[in-house]
Amino acid sequence: MRTFSHLKGLPVYEQKTGNTVGKISDICFTNTGKVQGFIVESKGWLARHRYLPLDGIQAIGADGVVVYDAALLQSFSSFQNGYSLYGERGIAGKPVITADGKKLGLLEDVYFHGQLGIIGGYEITDGFFADLTEGKKRVDAVPFTVGEEAVIVNTTM
Repeated sequence: MRTFSHLKGLPVYEQKTGNTVGKISDICFTNTGKVQGFIVESKGWLARHRYLPLDGIQAIGADGVVVYDAALLQSFSSFQNGYSLYGERGIAGKPVITADGKKLGLLEDVYFHGQLGIIGGYEITDGFFADLTEGKKRVDAVPFTVGEEAVIVNTTM
């Protein structure tokens, strides 16, 4: 299991041609913790974001992501349901509140199982100094609700 921050920025290679088709810029997932895919930033003068469904990925490695065919990349508008960390439906930086009203901190990253396609947990920060002295917190993956101002996790602490 790894955090998305270790995957962000990795190149996406097309096995069919050996070419780089872009780099990973965001992760897409549901509120129940199922990874749907990734957002790939295409290279070139007219850089654009494309959606890469999880089932289009052949391998996720330490140095890159491999797809068989770049044609598997879809228009960004294909991603309509679910959430991301940084994009239009991004939840990074939002306060995380438990179902019983306790503030845990700000959502910073997600832990995910690449092979299983599930979110294993959420990384929570209390700020730079608290992270240095106490470390970051980890909350196991549980269903959540996203509002304009907070992420409510369906658990009690």
